[in-house]
Amino acid sequence: MPRSFSPGFYALGCWLTRYTLGWWYRVRVEGLEYLPREGPAIICPKHQRWEDIPVIGMALPRPLHYIAKAELFRVPVQREILSAWGGVPVDRERPRATLSSFKMLLPLLKDRALIVLFPEGTYVPGRVGPGKHRLIQMLLKLQGRDGVPALPFVPVGITYRARRLGYRVAVKIGPPLMAAGPGDAVGLTQALMAGIARLCDVTGAAG
Repeated sequence: MPRSFSPGFYALGCWLTRYTLGWWYRVRVEGLEYLPREGPAIICPKHQRWEDIPVIGMALPRPLHYIAKAELFRVPVQREILSAWGGVPVDRERPRATLSSFKMLLPLLKDRALIVLFPEGTYVPGRVGPGKHRLIQMLLKLQGRDGVPALPFVPVGITYRARRLGYRVAVKIGPPLMAAGPGDAVGLTQALMAGIARLCDVTGAAG
């Protein structure tokens, strides 16, 4: 794995998240049987609020590496913390920089890591937005390189329901989807978004 990732720091972050945000966001998980036990996978959750990131971390038992916008990595200290937690910066305005960032993913996929990619690319509250296929296409290009197997893309729905204090959060994992290569990125993206829509209560999601 990249040198910047710290398993111990990641474990500490998960512990702090559960004992701070965990009492406010009561997370219930369905479909863990669909999460690959071995091998790499791309986790594709609904994105509607900033809390989606720690919620996914609380919901899934394996360490996660998040694809995140490059702007978050331009602030000193914050950059080091995000990198230690497994963040991978993506610069949407500079394609060459994005390609360089994606090279960081190759050793992660070879090490059978779970990569989190929000296919909507930004917050879309109250509904499921259109998926962006470009990053999915770039991930599909990594299949077959240096022994990286065909990648399962796992749709995840997240629904927030207000309670007296905080929220109940339903995290539903769906069956993985796969594609032969980058030429299938558009169809795969559409199928992922349809799967995400089935897994979350969009009406109650904006909360």
